[in-house]
Amino acid sequence: MNEARAVAPSDLPREGSLWGHPRQLWMLLGVTVWFNFAFYGFRAFLAPYIAQHFFAHLGAAAAQRQADLLGSGFLALMYATPIVGGYVADKILGETRSVALSFWLGTLALLLMALPTLEGFELGMAAFALGVGLNIPLTVLIGRNYADDDSRRDGGYTLYYLAINLGSFIAPMICADLIGRHYGYRWGFLAAAVGMLLAGVVFQWRKHKLDPLLPKGDHLHGPMATVWVVLAIAVLMYPVAMLLAYPRILSDVMYALMGLLVLYFAVSCVRRRDRVQTQRYLALLLLFVGLVVFWALSLQGVTSLNFLARDYVDAPWDFSWFQSANPFYILLFAPFLAMLWPWLERRGRDPSTPRKFGIGVVLVALSYGVLVYAIDHLRHGDGHIGWWPLMLCYLLQTLGELALSPIGYALVGQLAAPEESSLAMGGWFFGVAIAYQLAGWIATLTTKMSGTTAITGISDYAHVYTQVFAWGLGVGLVFLFAAPWIRKLMHGVH
Repeated sequence: MNEARAVAPSDLPREGSLWGHPRQLWMLLGVTVWFNFAFYGFRAFLAPYIAQHFFAHLGAAAAQRQADLLGSGFLALMYATPIVGGYVADKILGETRSVALSFWLGTLALLLMALPTLEGFELGMAAFALGVGLNIPLTVLIGRNYADDDSRRDGGYTLYYLAINLGSFIAPMICADLIGRHYGYRWGFLAAAVGMLLAGVVFQWRKHKLDPLLPKGDHLHGPMATVWVVLAIAVLMYPVAMLLAYPRILSDVMYALMGLLVLYFAVSCVRRRDRVQTQRYLALLLLFVGLVVFWALSLQGVTSLNFLARDYVDAPWDFSWFQSANPFYILLFAPFLAMLWPWLERRGRDPSTPRKFGIGVVLVALSYGVLVYAIDHLRHGDGHIGWWPLMLCYLLQTLGELALSPIGYALVGQLAAPEESSLAMGGWFFGVAIAYQLAGWIATLTTKMSGTTAITGISDYAHVYTQVFAWGLGVGLVFLFAAPWIRKLMHGVH
């Protein structure tokens, strides 16, 4: 959440390096792999599990609709809690205690999610969402291993990005397919809990090694601070679980919070009376819209695309394996994209940030065009489609993500006022939460109502994805054409 404090080389622990990077970085990378193994492991089967286990009595399509809303609401809440979790880490627990608590709370949450009742499952989701908010300092701790002028810093964050995707690549194969499909998806939650437990044990064992890197005052609060935070989380679990049970209310609350955040920055601009900063915030708001649109479309992979893969895609593997496509493509293509942008910059052809946002949205829109074409023209006799259109869909979405996502977080720090950069970063994370919320509602459109009965079919997917393609393409083209004007609002930020 907060920018890392400048660390002088003399402040760094003198334990030497391992493979060219500080030794503690590798511990953090290992922890990152297992944390993301846990999250992406159960996310791979989350919506189908909810539909099958808790709402099957409503009928297949109505169950899918409820699962889309509950699953996306939970994932949205996960991206909203870092705003509060970052404050708790900065002001109450300190960074390492906050991260350690997030692992233990996440392990408990996954055990609750394995319970057979909807009430226990929702309590587990609430605990997991609250715990994830406390995990935000993990990103900061990566940077604390380096002095500000250390040339290895960018490489460290590249390794961090790869660790995230390594964990998310292997998780669906193990939690969803190897364990969940063969023994029941409840056991998939337990497999994810094992990954979270490993992250917690390793971090708890080695976190004292990070103490020399922490800012002064990080340990001002005693052990009772942890007790009070745990008690607060215990009190909040039930209200948050109730909020998850009512997706429309959760949606209204999140939109209201987003409105208040925008209002705060508008008032801040009026009080500051700084034309340049006001225009930079306007540019940030426009790019924020692009971010929300991109992820609202891309995150169909968690909801409607997951159901499409399960019900209408012929593949020689389990449907959950498609959840590994995105991290696989990132591991494959991220190094090439990382070399492409500097190569273009040296030739004066590097697209501006607004243009990259436009490229990202256009690519995610085209991914749905591929599926619509496949459903309309390449359907098999049984009404199914082959596996390659969905793999091509995920490829286009991943390339769009690589064009848009990595630059977003750096952009916030460049466009926001220094004294508001943490809050602006929290708002950027909140944009992903809003996108998850929208993704759930878009996914429900793939099921239509006939009287009191919900029905669905592959043609319904084609109908919705045609609209997604058209709207996404329109937004992407607007960004491409408006890029020079938005860039002027950024006042020198590329």
